[in-house]
Parts: sequence; C-alpha cells; structure tokens
Amino acid sequence: MNISFIGLGKLGLCSAAAFASKGHKVIGVDANSAVLSALQVRQCPIEETGLEALLAQAWNSFSCTMSYDEAVAQSDISMIIVPTPSMADGAFSNAYVEKVLEQIAPALRAKEDFHIVDIVSTVMPGTCESLFIPVLERLTGKKCGRDFGLVYNPEFIALGSVIRNFLNPDMVLIGASDARSGETVQQAYVSTVDSKPVYAVMNLINAEIAKLSLNCFVTMKISFANELAALCEKMPGADVDVVNDAIGADSRVGRKYLTGGLGFGGPCFPRDNEALQRAGKLCGYEMRLSPEVVAVNKAVPRRIFDAIRARVELGRIVALFGISYKQDTYIVEESQSVMLAELLLAEGYGVRLYDPQALASVQKELLGPKVACYADPYEAAQGAAALALLTNWPQFSRYDWQKLEAGLLPGALVVDSWRILRNVGFTRISYLPLGIGRM
Repeated sequence: MNISFIGLGKLGLCSAAAFASKGHKVIGVDANSAVLSALQVRQCPIEETGLEALLAQAWNSFSCTMSYDEAVAQSDISMIIVPTPSMADGAFSNAYVEKVLEQIAPALRAKEDFHIVDIVSTVMPGTCESLFIPVLERLTGKKCGRDFGLVYNPEFIALGSVIRNFLNPDMVLIGASDARSGETVQQAYVSTVDSKPVYAVMNLINAEIAKLSLNCFVTMKISFANELAALCEKMPGADVDVVNDAIGADSRVGRKYLTGGLGFGGPCFPRDNEALQRAGKLCGYEMRLSPEVVAVNKAVPRRIFDAIRARVELGRIVALFGISYKQDTYIVEESQSVMLAELLLAEGYGVRLYDPQALASVQKELLGPKVACYADPYEAAQGAAALALLTNWPQFSRYDWQKLEAGLLPGALVVDSWRILRNVGFTRISYLPLGIGRM
C-alpha cells in the first residue's frame, strides 16, 4: 500500500519504518526540519530501541517531504500522529490534529480517488464524529464514507519498546467511519505485523472509549499490585510476589502488570486517567475507580520516602538508582523516582542520582543543580546512608552488590522496590524489600 505519515516523532517514525520495512511505500511529513534533513540523508534522528536497524531495512521504501499535498497525492492512507497535549481540565487538545486536517484538506479536495485519513493520536471520546469529520467535510466539500474515510487507530506501545510492541501487538484497534476504510487499514496491519493479533474493528466512538479504558485498566492493575504490596509490608511473613503469582495464575486476572513496585508514570498513563475522568464528567457520569487508581499511584513515592525517613537521619546522603519512569528509556515525565527525589530534597537529605539513560533529562528538565548526578553506580553509592532501587532496569541485578555494599556507610539502608536483590545476602547494611512483611 501507499501510506503517508504526518508526524515523525517516536511513534510516527517507528510506525513508518515498520510499514516501509515490509514493502509498503511510505512518505513522511514533519514540521521539524532537522528530522527531515536527517532522514533525507538516511540518518536516524530519534533514539529508540531498534529504530536504526529497522530504518536500514526501510530506506528503499521510505521518503519524506515538507509538502502535505505531495504526501496525500502519493498515498492511499494518511496516518496522523501528532501531539494531543492535556489541557487544564484533563481533556486532550485537538489543536495539532486540526491544523493537520486543514493542511491536508486542499489535496484531499483535489483528489479523485478514495482516501483514508487515519487518526493515530489519542483523542477524547466523541471527537472524530463531532469534530474531525465535520471539519474535513467542510474543508473538502466531500462526504465521509463516500468520498473519503476516517479511521481512529491508536497504538498501544511503551517508550523503549515501541518497535517490538508495534510489530507484535495483542490487539489492533480500528474505529472506522465505513467498512471499506476499516478493512483497508486492517489489511495494512495484517501485511506488516509479525504476530497474529485480534483485529478489533468497530465504530469510531467505541474505539475512542476502548483506547482510554484499556490504558486505565492497566493502571488499575498496577495500583492494585502496589496497594497489595503496601498491605503485605504490614503483615509479618507476607510476600507480595508469592501472592501475585497465585492470583495472576487465574485467567481472569493474569500476571502482566501485577507486580508491586513503583507506580505508573510517563506521557500516557497518568493523562489517560485524567481524560477518562473528564470524559465521564462531560457526559454526566462520575468515574469512581479511576480517581482511586490515581490516588494509590500518587501515594507510592510518599510510602518509600516514609520508609527512608524512619530509618535514615536527616541531612544524610540518599542514592537513587533509576530515574526514568520505566526501564529502557530516558523519559522522566511523571517519574515517581523524580517525585521521591523532590520529597527527599525538601526534607533536607542530600540526593545522588544514577540512571543508565535519564541523567541528562533530569538535569535539564527537573531537578537541575540541586542534586548530584553520577554516571557510575559505584561512585553514586560511595558514602551514602541509603540507596533506593527504583526504576526496574535489568542491569541492576548484574552489578557487583558486594562492592556496592562496601561503598555504603556501615548500617546503610537499601530499599529494593522490585525485590531483585533478595538472594544477595547483605552482611553490613539493612536490606528493605518493598512488599515483604517483616518479622
């Protein structure tokens, strides 16, 4: 198929590269001239796991342009992947999407062939029918479903694993204005993804609700696991991992996201909960579960802080390992590690940060010169009175923990959010695994 991508950020470029690598003819458009310049000389402009290798397979089927007219004219489907930032009331702004619709409208109006406009950006329920279709019909003089199609086709990916998630989805969500558009987009995915997912093809409003509700259900599992971990900590002999293994074995529950550690963060989960709550208010229904999920999530950094405050004197040095909101990314947006650092700083502790990827993000965007950042974990731990393992980076379990223990002050506290050091056998420090009841 011929597919244009409007918006070549992390998701847009990874998706475009995936389609092009499977032989689809892809043309990309982006407002960032630096991104386009890099792509035009076959350089990867974005850091994401596996993207450079995927682009190497895609170059022969991929091109880019600054012309929206050219992109629409040379494609059958236009996938729009631009930001929809949250507004003060929790709803998503459609400003960037509307601007794109205005920019593609002249080419869509001039085109004789049926063209599919595919909105990948996350939007509020009801937006496609009440806003996007009327805008396109007004600007083009054409009728949706007859002259062009509108599809809502959001992705379910995580930063750091965008390509793996895109190529191996459990489900592909497709909301369509008409059967032809839904079937065409489904076939594009069938010929691209490596797995055999469920294709959930439905009307536009159901797809809009499904996108938000799926993400919010995942956060509900995360918060449930974290509340269960907090409960287990209060009961001698309790072990959240043993409990979760048991209840996760039930097919009604499942083990994914049922762990107990840090809460959720990043650019999607927190704002999707706010958006779902706002969607309820707009239609006259008060969502009850989502606010509680958010409340449990916000309590996690305070719970870790209280554990440190009860055991470590004020003014001492606390080393925080893992600052990104999740492993395999440098993104620190809504990071609970950053929230914990802010609590410690406000109380007068000295804070040291170590992370395999996210230190530059923290220094530039959040904590600035108030904390000391270390590129070496052993230096970060030297002389610290406490060390907290936060983001679940897999390499943390491979460090020399006898060496790290020797660098900490005698009697120092090690807080293990994910219980990855349970078998280390510390001898001169106090080990505190979260989610474990202390005898």
